[in-house]
Amino acid sequence: MAVSDAWPARPAASPSARARSAANDAVAAGSRNPTLARLREQIARIEGQPVARLERADETAAAKAAPRRSVLKLHSLGCAAADAALGGGFPAAGLTEIHLDETRNGGTLAGFALALAIRFGARPDKPLLWIGDSLAFSEAGLPYWPGLAGFGLDPSALCVVRTRRLEDAAWAGEEAAASSALTMAILEVRGNPARLGLDGTRRLHFRAREADLPFLLLRQSARAEATAAPLRLRVRPSPAAFVPDLADHQKLIGHPVFAVTVEKSRDGRPRHFSLEWNPHERRFDPLRPERAAALSRPLAATPVDRPDPARDAGSVVALQRAS
Repeated sequence: MAVSDAWPARPAASPSARARSAANDAVAAGSRNPTLARLREQIARIEGQPVARLERADETAAAKAAPRRSVLKLHSLGCAAADAALGGGFPAAGLTEIHLDETRNGGTLAGFALALAIRFGARPDKPLLWIGDSLAFSEAGLPYWPGLAGFGLDPSALCVVRTRRLEDAAWAGEEAAASSALTMAILEVRGNPARLGLDGTRRLHFRAREADLPFLLLRQSARAEATAAPLRLRVRPSPAAFVPDLADHQKLIGHPVFAVTVEKSRDGRPRHFSLEWNPHERRFDPLRPERAAALSRPLAATPVDRPDPARDAGSVVALQRAS
C-alpha cells in the first residue's frame, strides 16, 4: 500500500496561506530573540493575522517614538583648509570643546573663541554670553573691553557672567544653552571638573542643539577626556608673521596666529591647521608657508651671563687715608 493511500492527502494551501506561512518563517528565522518570536506567533494565531504585520507595527511605533536627527548645520570659517579639516565647517549648533595645555596661554584661547563669535555674527541685539567662575577668570583674566573693538567685536555685543563657584557657572551654562536670544554661549573652566564630565556635557550639548545655539566649553590646563562634545579642538599659540606692508621692519608683530589640532571629530581622524585672524576683514586667513617662517627662524640671542665689559674710569677722587 502506498503512503499516499494510507494517509489522506493534505489540502493545497491557498496563496494567502502560503504567504502567511512564509512571513511567519522569515520572522521566526530572522528574530534575534526566540522567546519573543514564539510570543508573536501565539498572538498572531489568536488574532488571525500574519506575524509580519505585527513586526511592521512594532517597527512603525519605534520609528515614531525615536527622536528625529536634524541635519548637522555647519558654519564656514572663511578658510577652505580649516573647513575641510573640520568636516565642512564649524558646528552651528551643539557643544564644541576647546582646551588649552597651559593657563598662561589663556589669551590664545580667548582670542580664538572671540574670533569664532565674530564669525558667527555676534551683535548687541544678539550678543555673545561668556560665563566663568572666579578661578577661571582670575587665572586667565577677563576680556578687555577697549581691546575688543580692535579685535573686531563691538564691546556692547559681549555679556560676561562671573560666578563665585563652579556649580553656579555650570548652572548658568545649562540655562544659557537653552536660549535662542544669543549668537553664541561660552563656558570657561579650569581643568577637568567632574561636574562637566560625560553627563554634564551631554546636557549642554542636547540643550544647545535643540536651541540651535553654538556652545563653546573652554578648558584651561585640561587633558582630553570622554565628553558628549562631537568636536574637540586643542589650541596653541603660534608665532605671528611680520607685517606685510613693512617688510623691512620684521620686528613688528602681525595678526595673531592660532595652531589648531582636531583631536575628536565625527570621522575620527586627527588633523592640524594654522589660522591667522584678520580683525579688519573679520575673517580667518590660511597661514602661508613663507609667512609662517618669517619669525620662526632661530635667532642668535645675546648671552646674559657674559663678563661685564671694562668701562672708562672717569674722574678720580683721592681719599685721605685714615691714620
